[in-house]
Amino acid sequence: DSIDQLTDTANEFSTFAKLYGEEPVDINLDQLAIDERALFGDRDNIEFHYMGLQNSWVSGPKPQLTRVFVNLLTNSVQAIEGMQRDAAEDGRELPKGEIILSVRNSTRDGFYDIVFEDNGPGVKDEDRSHLFTPNFTTKSSGTGLGLAICKNILDRCGGEIFYSRSFALGGACFPIRYPKKK
Repeated sequence: DSIDQLTDTANEFSTFAKLYGEEPVDINLDQLAIDERALFGDRDNIEFHYMGLQNSWVSGPKPQLTRVFVNLLTNSVQAIEGMQRDAAEDGRELPKGEIILSVRNSTRDGFYDIVFEDNGPGVKDEDRSHLFTPNFTTKSSGTGLGLAICKNILDRCGGEIFYSRSFALGGACFPIRYPKKK
């Protein structure tokens, strides 16, 4: 209901305010990705793949970067679970979910690419331009602040986030370009 919605939104903003006080630290992107992927556990109906890059060091506020990972992985899981729910309701066979997280050297010099891909339904064309806009959501629950916060965090760290279709999986693909530690 709308009270819960307001509470969620207020919590998002207070977390957001706290994030601004975080000092940048050295972060091993590879380890961060492994740790955050592990939080999601093993699921019967969703397969996770991780392709890492050892010694991929960056500098940034760790709680904020962690939040970006958690947010994007959660979005992928929710998109897949929604697709699986729809299949179950229609009496269709449950599609197996797949998520690929990869960390690699970017084609842009001095950056890493961190790529989140899934085989969910992806984002409708008409929704693409609003994806990173605060309060925009295609979900029945949620504040619509997740991607806006991710974008804001990355902007302030000299990074960027994009959306495209996943070539590998056909669903959503959120590539992040993040500066390497100097």
